[in-house]
Amino acid sequence: MSSYVLCIFEGKKAEPNITHSLCNCILNSEDKVILRASYGFNIYKLYAELKKDPYLDTYELIAEELKKRRVAENRQGKELNEDELAVINIDDSTLISDIYLIFDYDAHCTNANDEKLTEMLEKFSDAQDEGLLLVSYPMVEAIKHQQGAKYQEEVYPISGFANYKSWTNTYSLLDKRYQNWGAYDFDIWKEIIEHHLARANYLLNEQLSLPVSQLESRDIFMQQLEKHIPDGNVAVVSSFPLMLFDFYGDRLQSRLIQRSSVKSYD
Repeated sequence: MSSYVLCIFEGKKAEPNITHSLCNCILNSEDKVILRASYGFNIYKLYAELKKDPYLDTYELIAEELKKRRVAENRQGKELNEDELAVINIDDSTLISDIYLIFDYDAHCTNANDEKLTEMLEKFSDAQDEGLLLVSYPMVEAIKHQQGAKYQEEVYPISGFANYKSWTNTYSLLDKRYQNWGAYDFDIWKEIIEHHLARANYLLNEQLSLPVSQLESRDIFMQQLEKHIPDGNVAVVSSFPLMLFDFYGDRLQSRLIQRSSVKSYD
């Protein structure tokens, strides 16, 4: 019997669309159904909801928010997408094997708080338990923040977070191949995945190379707090490659190599 992998996002458009591309190119499993749903609020709003009832099951919390949105959108003549409806309709007999919570750092938001985020990263540290929180620094558009295929550390000022989305669309030194995530193919995804994993590894281990062991979300944030945030910056790291690395583990690199070999042969 198939089990479910829930990918829960902050945003309603960008993140589900990116994950749709990711599923088409790389992320798939013969025995797991991958469902994408938007929570619709930032990580700090999720923190506030959990504080009301710290024992609330992660799935129950997400499903309840989707149910409330369904009522509101039905009044407007709208419908939740198929994945979100499927999340609501999961029953007790269905196995949810993994939960990934993919959110932005959003330090510029009025309710942003590093202590709260630290608590969330400690609570959501296991995809197969309460869920794994993966943070994009600065935000989802980090996936576009790349100057080429060569591994390179990037930092971005917190003071510019409010303009980051437009900046990633207009900054002339960024490689245009990464601008339109709807057009990503396997080769582009491979470059993005390897590049951001190398950045995260550099942040944690000072080695600008692919990691040989798992990268923990809390450790990444602790290093951001130690090395960059006091100077008013963050190291740019996308959450999507981190999700893949957790999902596939040591098999991720061999999977990328295998797919590259098949593509080259074709």
